[in-house]
Amino acid sequence: MEVNTQNFRSLAERASANKRLRGVLDHATRHFQRCRQASMDALPHREEYFARARAARFNALAHLPELLEELEKNATALGTKVHWAHDAAEARDIVTGIAKAANAKVIVKGKSMITEEIALNPALEAMGAEVWETDLGEFIVQLAGEPPSHIIAPALHKSREDVVKLFAEKLNLHGEAIPELTMLARHALREKFLTADMGITGANMAVASTGSVVLVENEGNIRMSTTCPRVHVAIMSIEKVVADFEAVADILRVLPRSTTGQRMSSYVSVLTGPRLEGETDGAQETHIVILDNGRSRVLGDPELRQTLACVRCGACLNVCPVYQTIGGHAYGWIYPGPIGALLSTLLLPEDKTRDLPYGCTLCGACHRTCPLSINHPQALLTLRAREKGGSILGRAHSLLARHPHAYRAAVGTARAVDPQLDLLPRLPGLSGLTGFVEARRPPELKKSFTARRRSAAKKERS
Repeated sequence: MEVNTQNFRSLAERASANKRLRGVLDHATRHFQRCRQASMDALPHREEYFARARAARFNALAHLPELLEELEKNATALGTKVHWAHDAAEARDIVTGIAKAANAKVIVKGKSMITEEIALNPALEAMGAEVWETDLGEFIVQLAGEPPSHIIAPALHKSREDVVKLFAEKLNLHGEAIPELTMLARHALREKFLTADMGITGANMAVASTGSVVLVENEGNIRMSTTCPRVHVAIMSIEKVVADFEAVADILRVLPRSTTGQRMSSYVSVLTGPRLEGETDGAQETHIVILDNGRSRVLGDPELRQTLACVRCGACLNVCPVYQTIGGHAYGWIYPGPIGALLSTLLLPEDKTRDLPYGCTLCGACHRTCPLSINHPQALLTLRAREKGGSILGRAHSLLARHPHAYRAAVGTARAVDPQLDLLPRLPGLSGLTGFVEARRPPELKKSFTARRRSAAKKERS
């Protein structure tokens, strides 16, 4: 999809004014919250399980180069072809090359944010392939010509009425109730599974010790996409590797609960190499594409490395007051919400993401909800401090804040020159800062906070 993060402010303003969208988002995110909370309440010793999952992810990040080499070695030994992609363009070239070699005319895809990240579908369609998203939510947004709006529920922004209209217009299929609409999509996609030449998925995890790919889903479409076609391609970002199946188990104890409130997802597939002689199902040819796309740089940053621990449960989106108001498309790329603001800023060019770190209230709900305790607000504050356009003011304020006498002198001088802070928003270089925050002091407050605090303390002592 086209990157549109530079228009975050205008997109957010437009989305927040959409009452219908806010109603759909409120209903959907509250449902996710209730399901997650009920599941977590029923999990004894959950903090211990959270700690184990966090340890599994951060251990993998600490040994990432070695684990990736081990994954390649073991997967290759089983007959899987492993490819390395430095960036999105190289990943697209690799996958389209595999499709051409397989003479793939029909391609089915499981839900995969990484394929959205590299804009894979247009590249496959440009070579003449027919590409079908088979996750119901992805299928809906593909028909609508839209990107996903949520990491877990791509069509979360769509109401039932929207889907009824979409199916009638695009597929000439007519239904009203949700089960009926689901069956219509199922029948439309079943033919595609049976005629597909190639299946493409992401990877929830890749197991270094065995060369396996682990995929988690609820619809069965991923299982169909990986076993029906002759060729299967799994695309993973470098941080998806884990050491062994003990780490997989530790993560799976919390991932489904945090995602949909389930004890375990309906389908957990473990794919280890191509079909062996005598086996009746599975792909005859398997590939793993390992994508960097800027993640090595993040891995080397001790303040922001924690972002790569994310298991894409989507829980941070469901509790974020900003996401609940504007939805996913306002973020301008495929990763929305708190984790999206981080990933987009870290993976995209700096000049395209200046406003994203500021699209956060710093309420901390995401940090409290994250099963791995990723500190999104802290990381976003780090990005704000590093932002070049507004960093001069930030560094000056930081310096003054560490020297109270100098701070009081500077504030006193500013107040003497501009009592109501009318001039502050007009100063060169400050428009970016004051675009989100109204800096003007209420006129009824004649005294500064410091003066009022001192006066109150004096009254208490007397």
